[in-house]
Amino acid sequence: MKPTANEVGTAASWPPEEGQIIRFKSVGGLKTGTLKELRWGLVWRDFILEDGRVIPEHKILGCPEPPVWRKADEVTQDEREAWERRLVSMAETGLDPRDREQSFWADLNQYLAYTYLRFKQAGYKAPDAQ
Repeated sequence: MKPTANEVGTAASWPPEEGQIIRFKSVGGLKTGTLKELRWGLVWRDFILEDGRVIPEHKILGCPEPPVWRKADEVTQDEREAWERRLVSMAETGLDPRDREQSFWADLNQYLAYTYLRFKQAGYKAPDAQ
């Protein structure tokens, strides 16, 4: 694929704008897609492509290093509960969690990362084994 004026890397600022072609790392190697929407998740930004794939910001070529993440205490209870309801709803419809570029996988990973950061922030320590 030849670079175009709409391809990330030729733009002057981050994040890319809707309609731009983005390149990202995937299990199958480097791929491209057209950005439809950018949204903040519980922890990081997700790039939603026109074909429905959801790519986390840290997999997009040209993203800031290190990528910007939200702190667990910035997530409101309403946001967390809405996220949980969405995960339950997707699970009930039978979405395949193994499809790593679809909404269920993206939302599940956001929730797991958020939960990890929340417990890490609270200073959780495992009980001593005796």
